[in-house]
Amino acid sequence: MWAEHGVTEPLLRDFLGLLEAIQEELNSRWDGQDRFGRHENSA
Repeated sequence: MWAEHGVTEPLLRDFLGLLEAIQEELNSRWDGQDRFGRHENSA
């Protein structure tokens, strides 16, 4: 086990929170593009 575990865990939690926020931002942008008529897989 790492000696820095007490520091690493909160940093990892912050990092995962940032990734989640980025994913939500990208999803909202992607949904916005759908409204402007993307023509991929429009079956």
